[in-house]
Amino acid sequence: MREALLFLHILSAASWIGGGLFAMFAYGRLAGSGPGSAGRALRQLSEGGNRYFGPAAGLTLLTGIILVLTSDPYGWGDVFVIIGLSAFVFSAAFQPLVGEKAEERLLAAVDEGTANVRSELGIFYRNSAIELGVLVFALWAMVTKL
Repeated sequence: MREALLFLHILSAASWIGGGLFAMFAYGRLAGSGPGSAGRALRQLSEGGNRYFGPAAGLTLLTGIILVLTSDPYGWGDVFVIIGLSAFVFSAAFQPLVGEKAEERLLAAVDEGTANVRSELGIFYRNSAIELGVLVFALWAMVTKL
């Protein structure tokens, strides 16, 4: 049971981080291709991301909680567990407060074909890098059992 939970925990965390890396690459390529079909493709990617990242993050949290509850050597006071939970809370707050707003501004700039697509893409990249940095740090903390 523990191995299956650990596998799902790692798989969902890898999906969460890998999806974020892919989104950074895809958004950059699409936003740079100009208005029109790029705007529609970005909207579809955004809608798909909304359905993708919630379950990936939720499964990471759920399996992590179950692992802590069922594993004798690890508990809520372990640093890597606190970091993992903090990363989830950070992402849950950061996305709606910062990430989604930047994404909407980028999508609007691409739809309108305005000159500020590049600056909005830079803000999107910065926000994505911040969140991915937090998630990668949490991953490192988990692997090293910090």
